Amino acid sequence: MKRGVKRWPGLWAVALASLTLAPVAQAASADVRLRLARKPVRAALIDLALQAEVSLGGNLDACRGESPAIVGRMSLEAALARMLAQSGCGFEILDRRTIMVRRARAASESARLPAPTAAPVRHPEAHATIGEVVITAQRYPNLPGRTPAAISALASQALSHDRASSLADIGFQVAGLTTTNLGPGRDKILLRGLSDGAFTGLTQSIVALYLDEVPVTYNAPDPDLRLADIERVEVMRGPQGTLYGGGAIGGVVRLATRKPDLDTMSAEVLAGGSVTGGGGAGGELEGVVNLPLVTGKLALRAVGYRERSAGYIDNPALGLNNVNTSDRNGARLSLRAVLSPAWQATAVVNHQSLRNRDTQYGVSRLGPMTRDNAVREPHDNSFDQGSLTVTGDGRWGRVTGSVSRLGHDFSSRYDATARAGLFGQAAGPAVFDDARQTDLTVGEITYAMPTGRRFHGLVGGFLSSTQTRQKSTLAPYPAGGASYAESRVDDIREAAVYGEGTWELPWNFSATLGLRWFDYRYDISSDLIQGAKARAFKGHGDENGFSPKVLLSYAPSASLLAYLQLSEGYRPGGFNTGGRLDGGPPPSRYEADQLWNYEAGIKLRAFDERLRLRAALFFAQWRSIQSDQYRPDGLGYTVNVGDGDNDGLEVEADWRASERLDLRFALLLNRPDVSRLSLDQTAAENAGLAGISSGSANFTADYHRPLAWGPTLRLRAQVAHTGGARLSLDETAGRRMDSYTTTALSAALEGGRWTLTAYVDNPFDSHANTFAFGNPFAPRADEAITPQRPRTAGFRLQARF
Repeated sequence: MKRGVKRWPGLWAVALASLTLAPVAQAASADVRLRLARKPVRAALIDLALQAEVSLGGNLDACRGESPAIVGRMSLEAALARMLAQSGCGFEILDRRTIMVRRARAASESARLPAPTAAPVRHPEAHATIGEVVITAQRYPNLPGRTPAAISALASQALSHDRASSLADIGFQVAGLTTTNLGPGRDKILLRGLSDGAFTGLTQSIVALYLDEVPVTYNAPDPDLRLADIERVEVMRGPQGTLYGGGAIGGVVRLATRKPDLDTMSAEVLAGGSVTGGGGAGGELEGVVNLPLVTGKLALRAVGYRERSAGYIDNPALGLNNVNTSDRNGARLSLRAVLSPAWQATAVVNHQSLRNRDTQYGVSRLGPMTRDNAVREPHDNSFDQGSLTVTGDGRWGRVTGSVSRLGHDFSSRYDATARAGLFGQAAGPAVFDDARQTDLTVGEITYAMPTGRRFHGLVGGFLSSTQTRQKSTLAPYPAGGASYAESRVDDIREAAVYGEGTWELPWNFSATLGLRWFDYRYDISSDLIQGAKARAFKGHGDENGFSPKVLLSYAPSASLLAYLQLSEGYRPGGFNTGGRLDGGPPPSRYEADQLWNYEAGIKLRAFDERLRLRAALFFAQWRSIQSDQYRPDGLGYTVNVGDGDNDGLEVEADWRASERLDLRFALLLNRPDVSRLSLDQTAAENAGLAGISSGSANFTADYHRPLAWGPTLRLRAQVAHTGGARLSLDETAGRRMDSYTTTALSAALEGGRWTLTAYVDNPFDSHANTFAFGNPFAPRADEAITPQRPRTAGFRLQARF
């Protein structure tokens, strides 16, 4: 324990500082500060839920008229009473996180309007109802169950119950979301059965990752940001080219951070430890401090964390055990300022560093937890980002403008001993080092018209500038001159304007049309050396066009919504510049790819809001699929593999079976297929799209009951199953990943200001092969196995002050 204090002095200081704030925070009231413009009641309710960070449910469409402007600090009861006074609606506050809105009944009209100081209104059926968290991924606030799109949202409470620290952890809750399992900071995010391959190279990501209002990736893997102090995670499936541009072919994942509280000083601390079977010990420490600087006007929020994941892979050739230990450290500072009753600004600075001491695969001839590499294969990943967002909201609509600067540097090393001879290198250990630096600057502004009218919509503009510098070398280990080296620089500029308009039609229909015009320009330069030979390359590309969206929805009642949607996504092309000079292919261009998605969906809320159901049928046509591949010598390249299709069914359901039992089920069944191969490509029969399975499903059961002595007992069981998949299209090299099942069990005691959790992940100690890849330079006979993390038991203690 003393060693842990010494290793993590900074965050222990945060924890101690947080304890000193407890008396101040406990004295604070439960009031919330609101800045609500005069607008239709439905829109005002959604704004209230967003600002107060509560869930919302019930029949919002039954509320008529406009809500008055509400500015100031007050209780939710007082704000709702003023908002709904002339609307014909009443409200119930089910708990501190959920508001239910219902059509008012004349006989109980007075009962539903309590005085501002009254206790929350509660009813016997209250806790048998499910509320919804407000989302903003579509550039304006709405509830996912009332939005005609395939959207999922997880609130902070759900993330805490799941112990979700990375995006891979939310796969228990979200249909069709998977990640590759190469290792922390090296994985790809995949949605709805769409995959351009299992590897990350030159192509733009197919799933756009956003932190609040700004993108945080281009052609890099998921930076694996810890989900620390996150208000919600929003997942939009299918191409989002109209609103998000290139790189959103598969969808968008948006992380919404918690904003500084302008009134209340508070702190949170999380500490945990774990032990992995056959491996080592891990731990985590996280601290959050909220500090109002000028009450009601200016506040600062600080987040810091350190985390160690235990290793479990052994390398007897080097005499090492548990080689794949990884550390993740980070911090975030947010400063929020109120500029006027309608305008506010938020500045955010983020930093995270990841260090993986080695990769996490074994080889089949030695067993899933063992390999015999000649050298270690570390990965370092550094993420720095700063942003400024200004928002304005009034009767006239909503404006959001943001600028951001991102620096993402990461480097990987591979044992290249088995392929070094192909590069003219003498026998002996060799390494391939790949280092990349990405600098991304983005500016965007969006204006959304007021909702609740017959016509509403939005318009926006987007500018970005990206520079990626890559340096790759193959050299003897531990010392010696490089036998192969490439230095490459990509300069990419994008400009776009976009808009969407929605018309409310008769008979409960509505129609939406969207369009984005984009212009990409990129300049590529490369200098390559192999022995006494050299090659220089310069290339330029300019691509522009339109990305449309058409949507028709039908809402016959407040609890039923059906929709038909056509949308398109795209990615620009580029150039290959690498490859051996002694017979390797010359620089070649890969073309842009395009995906059209046809979708029919339905959303249902039934049994007094105890059941929420979402289902969608989809068909995707993907043309000129870009895919990152590896040559036989281990070097990467990008190619258009051909055309592909995918059709499937997606289902998500939440069922509050009783006041004490919540059930959640998610399912994806799909048929990914390559319908046409490029002339230089081969594929195994029925190979499907590389790196993706034909189906996945997950199930969560959450049982909670208050105990006589105060706290609530929460028991949680989660199961997720992912079908088998082929690593690549090639019949000879296309190794398969096993189908596998992931299981997690936890038990928690929840007090008013603390939570103690004990858990077991992978309790049945499955070693299924989740990712049949480890090293592109490894001998073909060495089949890689990336096992599930062995059985891991641990605890977490969270305290709020």
